[in-house]
Amino acid sequence: MNAVQRFIRSRVLLLTASILIAAMCLSVLVQGQSQAALNRTVDQNSRGLYDILVQARADDNGGLMQPDIATGQGGISFDQLDSLRKLSGTSVAAPISLVSRVTQNLESPRLDATDYLGYNAGLVGTAGDPSATDPVKWPAAESVLSDTPKNYRLTASAVSSDGQSDHTLFKTMAEGSLGKAQLIEEQVEGGKNVRIAGPEGETGVKFPAPAGGSEHSLFNLSVSLPLAPQVTESVVAVDPVAERALLGPAGDFLAPLEKAPPADARSASAIGRHFESLFTTGISMDELKEGPDFLGVKLKYWAPLMSQYQQAKRDGQLTEDSQAIPLIVRSGTSLDLEYSVKIEEIDGSGNVVKDVGTVTRSLDKDYLPFVSKSPFALAWPGSKDLAQLLGDTGGFSQGLYNPATWSTDFASAPKYQDGATAGNGAVDKSAIPGEWVTVNRLPEKAANGVPVDQTQRKPVDERAYREDLETGQKLATPLAMVYGTFDAEQVKDVAGDVNRLPLGGYDPTPFTLTKDASGNDVENTELKPSLSATGLASQSAGAITDYYGLAAARGYEDNASVIDAVRVRAKVPGSWKEAQPEVEQLANEIRDMGLQATIVAGSAREDASIFVPGYSKDDAGKESPLGTVQQSWVRQDAADAVSGSLTGTNLTLLFLTLIGAALLTGASTVSYVRKRRSEAGTLRAMGWTQARIRSWVLAEFGVGAALLAVAGIVLSLLSWNPATAIVSASVLVLYAGAAFFAAQQLRHRDVVDQEPQHDERLIAVDSPLTFANRQLSTNKFNTISLAVAVGVFAAAVGGMVALLIDIPRAAGASALSGLAAASITLPSIILGLSGVAVGLLLTMVTGRFELQAKRQYLGTLQAMGWNPDMLGQVRFFENAMVGTVALPLGVLGALGVGLLLAPYAALWAAVAGLVAVLCWIPIATKVVR
Repeated sequence: MNAVQRFIRSRVLLLTASILIAAMCLSVLVQGQSQAALNRTVDQNSRGLYDILVQARADDNGGLMQPDIATGQGGISFDQLDSLRKLSGTSVAAPISLVSRVTQNLESPRLDATDYLGYNAGLVGTAGDPSATDPVKWPAAESVLSDTPKNYRLTASAVSSDGQSDHTLFKTMAEGSLGKAQLIEEQVEGGKNVRIAGPEGETGVKFPAPAGGSEHSLFNLSVSLPLAPQVTESVVAVDPVAERALLGPAGDFLAPLEKAPPADARSASAIGRHFESLFTTGISMDELKEGPDFLGVKLKYWAPLMSQYQQAKRDGQLTEDSQAIPLIVRSGTSLDLEYSVKIEEIDGSGNVVKDVGTVTRSLDKDYLPFVSKSPFALAWPGSKDLAQLLGDTGGFSQGLYNPATWSTDFASAPKYQDGATAGNGAVDKSAIPGEWVTVNRLPEKAANGVPVDQTQRKPVDERAYREDLETGQKLATPLAMVYGTFDAEQVKDVAGDVNRLPLGGYDPTPFTLTKDASGNDVENTELKPSLSATGLASQSAGAITDYYGLAAARGYEDNASVIDAVRVRAKVPGSWKEAQPEVEQLANEIRDMGLQATIVAGSAREDASIFVPGYSKDDAGKESPLGTVQQSWVRQDAADAVSGSLTGTNLTLLFLTLIGAALLTGASTVSYVRKRRSEAGTLRAMGWTQARIRSWVLAEFGVGAALLAVAGIVLSLLSWNPATAIVSASVLVLYAGAAFFAAQQLRHRDVVDQEPQHDERLIAVDSPLTFANRQLSTNKFNTISLAVAVGVFAAAVGGMVALLIDIPRAAGASALSGLAAASITLPSIILGLSGVAVGLLLTMVTGRFELQAKRQYLGTLQAMGWNPDMLGQVRFFENAMVGTVALPLGVLGALGVGLLLAPYAALWAAVAGLVAVLCWIPIATKVVR
């Protein structure tokens, strides 16, 4: 027979080679699918809205970029911006800068109690508006107040929260009597006059100044409440055209800002006089509803602009240098401020007769910086909003009366210092605390000039984590001019998720408290921004303006270098990997201009753990830390790191699976060839030389090696992956090495036909255990071969388990890491399980080489009267003893492989090796019968 026929006849060689080839095909296929899923996941999530972040200087944060790229430090000039845009590789260059902090009072809070008097044509405002309700459809009069005045105690309070604890900012009480209003008709010169007055004996309710008193109107009794604490916002500047190009259709909210007047046409006084003239010459109701047209923009919020302009003019705040600043303001707020009023009916001695109820209101979605979306009014229990009976004019709220105060104090981005680095590459940070900022103060004087009692409020100190910004030389009070609104959450959605890059202040990046000051885990709590906006946690910028607005707010006259950052998108399509060469070339060209260019294509968000010291202090001035918070930062080069790390894990799993299978095939081969010594002896007796006998056996192995080579070549061509070729070549080398080693074992030895008698070395057979021990001792080579095979199997299992456990750590801490790790987890598990199955199968094949001899002696034992249980115990004890020999090799081998490939999971590798050996014993006992 030729070599091929002998190869097929041997069955064992055909079986082991077939198993090895099947393992190669399956493993390469699964590894290829896993790699494809990894590449697809990384490519789809590694290129954000821009590719390069350009700054004049930037802190080295160990590969982590903080989200506050609009720092207020400037450093980039408009000439440099123009040069950036002229580079051939630039598609979009969108600048952004932090302008300042803006502090403002809320509209004066009030408590409204329904006190509706019914329709009366004589009252001003009940006629003339076509959108008003027809008089015949007006409801009957109703009121939550009694005809006879009753005494009430109102307790107003405001509570703010940082997300962790509540802080009562003030609690003020006022008492007085309130009752249902009445219409009084008076005879005046020229006719009759109708007015609204309180009932006889009503004193009203008056809180301390600067709050007003109470008054009756057509629909309500309104009680003026204590002022709410001031709220501070941040303002950023953008180039609206470039920003829209960066955001795409989602940036259409910036379109009105493109129509803002040039710098020399923004005089606050001139614009204020222009709007005053509109009302002098007359303006239609439709124009009031849509907003007066100003250079192509319908100014919906004209009423707050007018009232703030007139107030600033009365107070002498406006000068000839004052500029109007066009703004797109944020809709809603994440500031946690709750205003409450507790209402109690009392008797003449001040004792509570009835608890009417407590009403509360938060800023929430109705809040608009600079203008206020609706009056900050709380409703008396049981009250209704009947103002719409008057038509649309009922919605023309003046909004905020006083202009905001602009300041650059404590406005810059927070500073951090690095701490320890975790096993997955995450770097701990520590916030650098600054000075204390005092908030919750009342104005020195009320609107009527009356001094304000400052003892009503206890000022609150808040820790600042920010520094002051530089300003120009020509500071003048600006006038806010609201052009439109934007939704911060929608902007955040546009920025993406896994590959989210910071836009620069108007996309919210919250902090989440994860550990308290003692280091104990706490339920994740999102921190709320502080009233002063100088704390670590901040919300989205309250408003967006253009660079003329920045110059006006900061007092710059010349072309100052005020651009904080430029977000550059390269003019190249495709994934981050496809665009990488062009992006790197563009970054180098930018660096040649003397600017710092950080490539963010291929980056991903990553939660940074930040320790916050000196967060609060007690009455004695002792400072206490907050604990540890998490915030989403940007991990640079995350795609490269994740792709490289997980590709390495993929290939290592492939290598471990196939090399383990090849080693087990070698062990099986050596055991099998030793059985053919009798054939070798016969051939030697026929005159064959030792070399010819080895060549005769190696020819059979050559067939198996050829099949493996063909399979390796085909798989390498199909996958077109050098790693597949390397692994296939390694398998072939191991198979060939095992064949040569096996051929060396074909040395003829005399066969002893009869067992020596009365040998003291013989083990007495008195139980299944001693019989199993004798059999293994008699066949030491096969026993050791099988033990080595089981040990190699256990070591391979331990290595694969360690690699699987180590995937999350190896992937890193970024959001892309988790997504990529999830994409290869299932294929990796399948690859690992296939390796385990192949290894287990090959150890079973190795164990079957002595199957015929075992059947003979087990038949002899059965003839001697041994029952099936005792025969089963013989098989079990044989495998248990083999497992005992294999156990140290398997555990130590698994530990070694784990330390080499995945040190963080090495102990798990040793445990897996132990479990693999323990599981092999019953499986081998059950299968090999």
